[in-house]
Amino acid sequence: MSSNAQRTQGTVIQYKSGPTTYSIIGEVVSFDGPGGKAQIIDITNLASVAKEKLPGLPDEGAFSMVCNFYGGDDGQQALEAARLAQSKQTFKVTFVDTTVADFDAYVMEFSISAKPDSKVELALGLEITGAVAYTWPT
Repeated sequence: MSSNAQRTQGTVIQYKSGPTTYSIIGEVVSFDGPGGKAQIIDITNLASVAKEKLPGLPDEGAFSMVCNFYGGDDGQQALEAARLAQSKQTFKVTFVDTTVADFDAYVMEFSISAKPDSKVELALGLEITGAVAYTWPT
């Protein structure tokens, strides 16, 4: 059976820049997320013969990106402004196969780093709030 793996090249990460518009976050090199898990609620009682459990609320976790830092990028500027304002932002990740992940998040990290004989990098850390909504290809 042949694989349905998809390339990362062409994946687009955007933030909501207006009521109905999204703008691209430029120079993204890599990303991690979204992904999450739920806590375990222990419901064991004295009549239980083994541990009994329920899943807690889903926590969609975090989303992180590494970018080539570029001070002229509107997306990078907007994320730093959102971090300073502590404002919730809407993000959209569009994969090559047209799968889309939409989520709200707070920008918690905006960290620039550099070293000799390299490039200036920007690490962005987002904390997802609420559910991630996926739109799957048809």
